[in-house]
This record gives sequence, C-alpha cells and structure tokens, in this order.
Amino acid sequence: MTAPPRPDVFEAMHDLMHAYRARMVRAMTAVHPELTFNEVRALSFIGRHPGATQKELVRHSGADKAQVARMLGLLQDKGWLERLPNADDKRSRCLTLSAQGATLYQALRAARQTLSASVLAGCDEATQTQLLVLLERVRSNLDALPPEGGSDGDCPSHPR
Repeated sequence: MTAPPRPDVFEAMHDLMHAYRARMVRAMTAVHPELTFNEVRALSFIGRHPGATQKELVRHSGADKAQVARMLGLLQDKGWLERLPNADDKRSRCLTLSAQGATLYQALRAARQTLSASVLAGCDEATQTQLLVLLERVRSNLDALPPEGGSDGDCPSHPR
C-alpha cells in the first residue's frame, strides 16, 4: 500500500539541494573564481560525455539554445572547450574539453567528490544504495507524468 504523500519530504529535498548547491558554488569559486554555475554544469556534462553535441547539451540542461550557444562560445574563448566537426552531421559540432578544460574539469570533479564524501559521512554503502534506489523511483514517477503547460517544475527563483 502506498502511503499518502508527505509535503515535508519534498521540502527537505528542496532545502538539501539548495544547501548543497550553495556549498558547491563556494567549492567552484575556490577552484576558479570566474566560473559560473552553468559553466560548471556544461563543463561537467562535456567531461562526462566527450563528443556530445550542442543539441544534447541543450536537452540535458533545459536551457535556451541561444543561451547555450553563447556560453559555449565563452568557454571556447577561455580555452576550455573545443568544437570539432561531427562526422555524422556536417551541420553540428562535437564538444570536447581542451587540455586546459580537462584539467579544470578534474579539479571541479575532485571538489564535488570531496563535498559529496562529507555530505554522505556516516552513511554506509547499503544506506547510500537505498537512498539512490528511492531517488531513482521518485524520478521515474516524475518522468512518467504528462507534461504540463511547458513548465518542468523548476523552482522559478532557481533555474537549472
């Protein structure tokens, strides 16, 4: 039997994510003071998915195509990103980190792992696995909902 929904569960998740994001922003600033949160998200996506296209990044981020294109141009100007011809589609470019971008990505990844280890301190492997299974179940339920009027449910004051 499914228990009735408890709004405090989602309030706790919302508070957790905002607190985590605030800590992550401070950790990012320590790695490179000029990085924006969206730049970190883009670098992280490209670092995890080398060769991804701009279209895939737009889909992943939920951001506007023009906004993503401008950000990618800035990342390329900073020397952190390379856009290479796509062998399958001459109209698109494959995104990859430059050597400097890969070094930055590794530093950001290490900062995230350090923060994650601190946040999960005291949670053994079984607890972490259980948490992950529960979060995946909730996400699956969310993904199964029909779309509503163009809104994806993001907090208006905290866009992706």
